[in-house]
Amino acid sequence: MHWLLRFRESSAAQWGLLILIIGILLLSAIPAFERIVQFADRVEFRYLANAFAGSVDNLQLRVTLKNDEKQGGIVTVDDVSYRLTQENKQEIGYPFALENGARQLADLSAQDCGKLLKQFTGQSYWLGREQEVEALSLPKPKIRAVVAFDHGLTPYCRFERPVRAGFWGDDSSMVARHVFAYYPASGRVEVLRETGEVK
Repeated sequence: MHWLLRFRESSAAQWGLLILIIGILLLSAIPAFERIVQFADRVEFRYLANAFAGSVDNLQLRVTLKNDEKQGGIVTVDDVSYRLTQENKQEIGYPFALENGARQLADLSAQDCGKLLKQFTGQSYWLGREQEVEALSLPKPKIRAVVAFDHGLTPYCRFERPVRAGFWGDDSSMVARHVFAYYPASGRVEVLRETGEVK
């Protein structure tokens, strides 16, 4: 109780010093907080990629175990019909579109990729060509579905989510992306760097 009375009798200089110390501590904590938020965002996006990969593997396994005849490369699991890649009659392929999507892998579209993302993870997607800064204003989650082509010109799905790389301001140069790719020809899912190489 005695220290409380002394604290009330402090001068303006002492109060100013106390406020300055607290302000410096808060400013030094901002970069650490920012790193924690960015790490959590990366972990969440990696979890999303893993959930997508698990859904692809689960679908392929269930189709294999069902041992039903595929009708035109279409299988139905849990009342949802998927188009599968097919190397030959003995091998079960991987999903590349829903029933009303592309008829063959070469015709894969961003819409097909987005619908698979929505079906497997429940996440919303966008297809527009908006700049990343504009995408940051979209309702979360902001995952862009894109079709890309690997070196053999086989199409694959690329999912990108722009994230603000800095704590201060709306500078467009401070925008980064989390990216993962799904290769329907092999069923492989990889988390990529923004430039496209594997992390």
